[in-house]
Amino acid sequence: MIRNEAIKALTVVGLCGWLSGCGVFWGDDAYFRNRAGDYQQADSIEPLQMPEGMQAEELGKLYVIPPIVESEFENIAIEKQARVPRPDPLAANALADRVKIQRLGDERWILMNVAPGELWPKVRSFLNTNNLPVAEADISRGLIDSHWVQFKTDLSTSDRYRVVIDQGVQPDTSEIHVLHQSVPGTVNPEEIRPWPSVSSSSEREAWLLDELAAILAADEAIGGTSMLAQAIGGEAKSALQVEENEPVMRLRLGKDRARATLYHTMRQEGFAIYDSLADQGIYYLHYQPLESEEKRGWLSGLFSRDQVVVAQSPYSLEQLLTVVPQGEAFDRAPLSNRQAEQQFPAAPGYLVFLTGEEGDYTVRLRDPYGKRLQPVRARDLLMLLRKNLI
Repeated sequence: MIRNEAIKALTVVGLCGWLSGCGVFWGDDAYFRNRAGDYQQADSIEPLQMPEGMQAEELGKLYVIPPIVESEFENIAIEKQARVPRPDPLAANALADRVKIQRLGDERWILMNVAPGELWPKVRSFLNTNNLPVAEADISRGLIDSHWVQFKTDLSTSDRYRVVIDQGVQPDTSEIHVLHQSVPGTVNPEEIRPWPSVSSSSEREAWLLDELAAILAADEAIGGTSMLAQAIGGEAKSALQVEENEPVMRLRLGKDRARATLYHTMRQEGFAIYDSLADQGIYYLHYQPLESEEKRGWLSGLFSRDQVVVAQSPYSLEQLLTVVPQGEAFDRAPLSNRQAEQQFPAAPGYLVFLTGEEGDYTVRLRDPYGKRLQPVRARDLLMLLRKNLI
């Protein structure tokens, strides 16, 4: 009994000592104290001052906090019935290849599903690795110019490249454009300052574009992510906005590309084109929601994976344009009421109007009589159209 009591006493004493010893390691005054709130007591310090005779150059903020902006487009709600807006859909190409080479006429560019900030260091590293050292770089414009070089296979010319990294048409996508310049070897290239509007050699432009795309597609561990390059090119080249309570889509593209990408997206996701006057930027559009894979059944997958929409309308686009409001009446058009239309009754589909000027176009979606759609309906359809822009 005496021995058991002694063991218990020693145990209690040891436990008390261990608990008291814990205070040495944990607690407010201990070595391993919780420092999570220390930042709240940090003091502000004055910015560094440059010595006299030296010029300061502002690089910009590394971690820019964007302003919180309420999106009118997302907050459109049905009258007397609140509706939680859906998130922006992922770009269709975001689920496909990570790197693509797009073509429009004679123009070629690389499309990537990453932000420009990730591409900037990779492109610079690629140029240096391939003996195209960087001469000038403008991170605010996404421009990288190489030094003049000579190809080993052709010493008769001096060549240089300009690589332009820009925002894509979808959020968090990027485009890379390449411009090539060549001068005869007898000319001092340093005296040639202006860049041409198009490449001197389409073959040498294509060579660099293909090599760069191959390296980026291989996802080699070159470079990192540049925080300074995160704002290259501003916002995406497409945006969803509200103008006078009407949802619209804005496109920061040239005329040819705006028409081409709009034509492409109007044939995706259940859309089809009845008729069009492409030169005037007017399209007669059909839409029918595609059936989900569950509704289609497993048997349909044995024959075709694509759902091709074939649409016909009893009326032509020229007929419908005779009743579409013009001028200011078009801008102030009332809401759609298809049942009240006496001329061309029960016309199906929608009209798409592409208006604006080079680099700044507006896409409006109306009913087949040119009247405004319900804002929620217009918003949902425009979101689907934007999803497949390229």
